[in-house]
Amino acid sequence: MSLLVPRSCLPFVVGAFSLVALGCGPEPSDGSELSLDAAEQAISGGYIDENDKNIVGIYANNLGGICTGSLLTPNMVLTARHCVSEINNSQGSVECGVTQFYPPADANQYYVTFETQMPQSQIGYVAVKEVVTLPVDSKFCGNDQAILILEENVDPSVALPLVPRVDEPIVKGEKYSAVGYGATNGSGSGAGTRRRRDELQIQCVADQCPSAYVKETEWMGNEGVCQGDSGGPAIDQHGRVIGVTSRGGFNCSDPVYGYVLGWEQWIKETAKHATELGGYDAPSWVNGWPTNPDYSMPLGDDCTDAAGCLSGRCMHDEHDRQYCTRLCNDLAPCPEGYACTPDANGESVCVQDPPPPEDKPKDTSNDSSCSMSASHSKPSPWIGAVLAFGIAALGFRRRSR
Repeated sequence: MSLLVPRSCLPFVVGAFSLVALGCGPEPSDGSELSLDAAEQAISGGYIDENDKNIVGIYANNLGGICTGSLLTPNMVLTARHCVSEINNSQGSVECGVTQFYPPADANQYYVTFETQMPQSQIGYVAVKEVVTLPVDSKFCGNDQAILILEENVDPSVALPLVPRVDEPIVKGEKYSAVGYGATNGSGSGAGTRRRRDELQIQCVADQCPSAYVKETEWMGNEGVCQGDSGGPAIDQHGRVIGVTSRGGFNCSDPVYGYVLGWEQWIKETAKHATELGGYDAPSWVNGWPTNPDYSMPLGDDCTDAAGCLSGRCMHDEHDRQYCTRLCNDLAPCPEGYACTPDANGESVCVQDPPPPEDKPKDTSNDSSCSMSASHSKPSPWIGAVLAFGIAALGFRRRSR
């Protein structure tokens, strides 16, 4: 892997509020190894994250730096556009309306790892097949998202894809977590290790934010991310990706995220393209299934209370049956044998169909259509009359001889 000299990571003040692209990470050293030092503090207050294997480290050879990304399908990683493209300000600062992207380099300039600690050599990285950018102009603000399509599908034993929240808006005050491979202090130590910080809070969303700094396809958090964390996800309380780290103010303040819902159609269309290249079925969210996991929980297992179900919903129906259930709607219908029915709380859940009626023994005590009772052994009155008539006729014949 040939290594290029990185662009500067020093912030540049623009007016009273400076926004700095957070993609600069390591500086390459001479030789084949990657130096994973960075120039600024990152995920401040976070902890090492060994569990979120679906949040990946990205090495951009053309930029000489590291970024972060989110695995959304077995071969598709969502990240920031400035993680794959130079911008028209060599010092890395962002001025909305002025800062623009240059075209990305060839896909072979980018490498992805699922390791907690980014490897120092090529071993442990996955190659990239294609870089997909937003179908819009090259302006930075509002358009800082990109997708990497990997050369190979990632095995589920390595990492399971995350779900992007492409069907529900986020709201001010909502809590989220930030994950990234950035540094931990001003001297740049700790860069290249995946870290996570929880209990962060959304400050404003889209047009609720100052329009000079945040666009309609963006939102702002409160703190926690810096250089090396760019492209990394903001994750909601259900584990869904709601944002892509874009930029922030001095001292890791006021992070701005690309709004996943703002580009939901592009994400879905690119995911369909990725499935065609990878030869697997598209995830359910691509085709409109709700991303809220409450609509995808297993159902039907016996339960005695809500704690016995992953969904937290134990149904006790009118037929005295108790079983785990889940939410449902027109986009997330119930499987065969269940009906989507409002429960006592007004939520629609999957309720088992009524049991079939029990087979009861047939009561034949009053059925005379086919059976012969003892009284039927005697001639009925009209039969007796016929017989009497016949006997009389025979007697008449005998007397006439």
